[in-house]
Amino acid sequence: MNRRQLLIGTAGAGVGVVVRPTDAFAAAGAGPGRQKGEAGALPMPAPSRTLPPAMHVQDPSCTRIERGWVFHEGDVATPAPEGHNATYLSVKAGNALGAAAMAFDDSDWTPVRLPHDWASAQPFERDANISQGYRRRGIGWYRRTLRLEADDRGKTIALRFDGIASNATIWVNGSVVAHNWSAYNSVEIDLTPFARFGDDLNMIVVRVDATAMEGWWYEGAGLYRHVWLIRRGPVAIVTDGVHCDPRRDATGGWHVPVAVTIGSIGRAAVGVTIETILL
Repeated sequence: MNRRQLLIGTAGAGVGVVVRPTDAFAAAGAGPGRQKGEAGALPMPAPSRTLPPAMHVQDPSCTRIERGWVFHEGDVATPAPEGHNATYLSVKAGNALGAAAMAFDDSDWTPVRLPHDWASAQPFERDANISQGYRRRGIGWYRRTLRLEADDRGKTIALRFDGIASNATIWVNGSVVAHNWSAYNSVEIDLTPFARFGDDLNMIVVRVDATAMEGWWYEGAGLYRHVWLIRRGPVAIVTDGVHCDPRRDATGGWHVPVAVTIGSIGRAAVGVTIETILL
């Protein structure tokens, strides 16, 4: 068995794949084409073929949304509601105030393309934090309209931020949908319950507070990693929903059980068949 054969196998979900590395080493130790090793080193076989080309790993259901964002450096004051009725309305879904409001005028904000790190554009300041590269960070806001087509209705719709430095509050269509407290994790938001379609546009707003520090190195500020729009079928594998746990048995073979997490936006039970391939 050569290396290519060793790396290729198939497995059904929950079914083990047995690979015996001793077979590969036995094949490597015989026949012509071996390279002479250095003194005391284990001789290695001469490569006879290359591995297949890398597979395209981009999920076709995911679309990067890099353009169309506008940015404001600094905080935006939110007017406090006055009176009972104004307070009542301000806390209802979809009625965010200030820069998070659907109708907020962001025409004087700066268009930016993601990934975006506003701290990298700051001047060096002698009295700024040395650990953050002598650049100030502060607070910033992002806004973007998002159009979903009519044929997206009935799909699972999500929004994933690969990284926001550092603390963030996220609104969609005037409602708070997420808080995030670290620059070093992604956050995924299920938009399915309140997504709008066609000419009824969606509004995404992110307030980023980069004054919090998690490290003693330059961390940047803002939406410094990719943002993805996810559109999947009503029944689909969730993000990061595939897990395998290779286990070696007493004979030297390997079993690779696979666990898959499926999400469904429907109410009725459905049957699902999962097929996995080990490369």
